[in-house]
Amino acid sequence: MPSILRLAIGSLFIFVIGAVMIAWACMSTGWETLSRFAWGCVTAGAGLIGTALLAMLSAVIHQGWCRFSLALMSASVFLFLLLLIFAKFA
Repeated sequence: MPSILRLAIGSLFIFVIGAVMIAWACMSTGWETLSRFAWGCVTAGAGLIGTALLAMLSAVIHQGWCRFSLALMSASVFLFLLLLIFAKFA
């Protein structure tokens, strides 16, 4: 597995950590909720952008891993949409 793809998977985990922080902020109350929500948005956004860019770069450079790279990018976008739906109804 190429190292760029490993970095993309690591960025996906950063996105998941940010999503958990946002979910935690949606379930709690008080002023500290704003800080958790803001840090969750920053973390999830950085993870999503990193995953998308690294997966696209891996798909272009390593043709054998193209399908897996694009599936990883699609999974990150799908998780982002689920996070938006959760945040809307929370």
